[in-house]
Amino acid sequence: MPDLNSSSFDGFTCRDELSSFVANAAVSGAPFARAITPLPTERGGVAFPTVSPTGFGWVSEGAPIPAVDLNDSADVVAVAKLAGLITMSNEFVDDNELPIGDLLRKAVADSMGPQLDFGVLFGSGPPEPVGVLDSAPEAIGGADFRADIIAAWGELVDAGADPMSIVAFASARVVAWELGRTTLDGVPIHADGAEAMVGPGIRLVAVPTLSAGQTLVADVSGLYLVLRQDFEAKFSEHAGFANDQAVMRVKGRFAVACPTPGKTLRLITAAS
Repeated sequence: MPDLNSSSFDGFTCRDELSSFVANAAVSGAPFARAITPLPTERGGVAFPTVSPTGFGWVSEGAPIPAVDLNDSADVVAVAKLAGLITMSNEFVDDNELPIGDLLRKAVADSMGPQLDFGVLFGSGPPEPVGVLDSAPEAIGGADFRADIIAAWGELVDAGADPMSIVAFASARVVAWELGRTTLDGVPIHADGAEAMVGPGIRLVAVPTLSAGQTLVADVSGLYLVLRQDFEAKFSEHAGFANDQAVMRVKGRFAVACPTPGKTLRLITAAS
């Protein structure tokens, strides 16, 4: 397990109030999880009721009105635990001369964040979450990356997605390629500091967990990051008493939910 000492950050840390601080750090290090819709819960799982009514029809005056079948069901998503221990010397914990909050936050984001993104994208079930990528329908693709994203956007809008909430998630290398594009005259397509955009206002978000051959186009208003509200960062001096150390336990429970993948997700896979 990682071992921090008084020279690691030259100083300060806090105790119980770290919970919300570290929770934000974990999500900030997970660009995919950060971009989708948060759904806090106090339960171990979330049920999404779904209906697909059938039976509506045109009715002549005075004729019987047809009965409608709701075809109702529920999509139940269970949260999974992501956790780790960080061991620190008590000198490190007790020395309050210099604040190291930002450095501790970065350490958690760099380590826990990618694990969170990997789980909600690729997880195969307990003890991991069930990742969302396997439920994404394949988009109709071709040889042109940008055209494929625009076509996936069109498929989603035709299926009922919110056109203003569609985001394309791709590897950092692919996003860097898009940001570096120029016109035939050599003029940058994206101004300095501008966000990467494709087609009709489709934001392009870099997700290092994705490979260069995978692009997920999603309506983020219908894609949820389920967060248990018991996320915590707690200290104990008992486990490391013999070595004059303190142990910080960081844990959270997360899941990803997509009740209607057909109108929320499209996966573009680059031709090999």
